[in-house]
Amino acid sequence: MPEGVYAAIFDLDGVLTSTSARHEQSWRDAAERFGFPASAESLKATRSVPRATSLAALLAHAGVAMDAATRDAVMAFKNARYKELIAGLQPGDAFPGARDVLLRCRELGLRVGVASASLNSREVLERLGLLDLVQHVGDPRDAAPKPSAELYAISSTALGAFRQHAICIEDGAPMIANLRAEGMYTVGVGDSGLGAHEHVPTIAAWDIAATLGRLSA
Repeated sequence: MPEGVYAAIFDLDGVLTSTSARHEQSWRDAAERFGFPASAESLKATRSVPRATSLAALLAHAGVAMDAATRDAVMAFKNARYKELIAGLQPGDAFPGARDVLLRCRELGLRVGVASASLNSREVLERLGLLDLVQHVGDPRDAAPKPSAELYAISSTALGAFRQHAICIEDGAPMIANLRAEGMYTVGVGDSGLGAHEHVPTIAAWDIAATLGRLSA
């Protein structure tokens, strides 16, 4: 273990579990309810970004103007529908190896956080049976929207680690680029071309001890 306090800060969707299908379904239901189109292509813009950003992208893609009060109503409907859809989440919905990785981080002395764009990340973690292994869950309302690195910086501070001692586990290239620009170490999950310091095909494949060895060197 390198000297000092180190933190492992995880994105949620695409790293520890996949809630994308539920997010997209809730957006489809909201679009149908409020009468604007939401295509498979436009829904890609809703992944791993805040609710307001997602709605703005959907409306721009559809060429639809909407006043602030109606936008608020759409987002409230979407969130309520999403909560219905995640109510059935169970520990088995976590990615294989997710719990083992969090346990291993704790065993190796890393402080563990989650920095997700979702306002429901704490509830998702609880339903997955992972919340007991996480010491800090970042609140996206306290930071600039992703892909800004601010939520990770806030989480790092909350966990008592300097930014350069934060290991950030992400699956989005723009997010990884911004984390690297802030001097944080990045582990990319999935695509090997994300531009991270190191890449793993799945979270289960991450060798945490090897990463700490690289940081020590």
